[in-house]
Order: sequence, then structure tokens, then C-alpha cells
Amino acid sequence: MYIALSRLRVADHRAPELITAFRGRSHLVESHDGFLDLEVWQSDRESGEILMISRWRDRDCFKAYMKSSDHRESHGRIHPGLKPAIKLEGLEHMHTYEVVAE
Repeated sequence: MYIALSRLRVADHRAPELITAFRGRSHLVESHDGFLDLEVWQSDRESGEILMISRWRDRDCFKAYMKSSDHRESHGRIHPGLKPAIKLEGLEHMHTYEVVAE
């Protein structure tokens, strides 16, 4: 399993707008080989801290999606006024772990 975690930051007052954008996302990623799921989390301490966690069968599937026209299209749907307000603070890849118990 491959997990990509994007740590996003927006001003607290812009967080609801970003969350609404995620809720209205295009869902194009679901059709990509190896995609398992995507969750968006909001900090209970800082409303402007948002985590986007996507799980994939393996890293190659994630890389293929990141290079796809669907990925470009999904990012192209972000409102032009919101896009510059979003700061990517980190992109972490958890690719050396496997689920051993549930």
C-alpha cells in the first residue's frame, strides 16, 4: 500500500471554502488504477490546517495519476481566488509500510 499525505494551510476564514471545494470535487481519481480512497481531515486546533490523505495500491499507480490529465483537470477546477490562498506545507509519502492488522 502507498499513502500520500498532503499538508495544506489556508487562513482560518478560508478553510470552509477549501472544504466545500473538496466536497464538490470531480471524483476523477476514483477511476484510476490502484486508487483505494481519499480522505480530507481538518485540525481541531487550527481550522486552517487541512490534511488530504490518499491511499493507493502502490507508488506507480499514484505517480501515473499525478501525471494524468484527470489530475490537471481536478486542480484546474479550484476557484482562481482560492488557489493562491492554499499553501502546500508538505507532501509525505508513506510507502514502506504494509497493513499487518485491522
